[in-house]
Amino acid sequence: MPALAQDNEEDGDYKALMQKTTNNANGICIDYLNSEHGDYSGDKMIESRPPDEITKGLSKAIRDECQKHPKERVDKAVSNVKTAYAHELAQIVKSMKIQEDPIHINGGS
Repeated sequence: MPALAQDNEEDGDYKALMQKTTNNANGICIDYLNSEHGDYSGDKMIESRPPDEITKGLSKAIRDECQKHPKERVDKAVSNVKTAYAHELAQIVKSMKIQEDPIHINGGS
């Protein structure tokens, strides 16, 4: 089993993740994994902010997908992540709808 993305390897900046993913969209995953995370922006305030947790999660998911299939295209890896997230969110929504059943809301009375 391949080693998956390390916590310190994810992009914490959404703009940098978007740029990196877009720039490598037509490339293969191995190139994406080897690419730099982006240059210093020159803005010390932005650089010193804590990483955006959503961006870190997406970055880790894309890296993990690329590490599983290093010869597939990056856009396919991103699409696979989108599908996986959509499935997980659909499960949550389905669970929420079950909770909205009138029997559960009124305690059966």
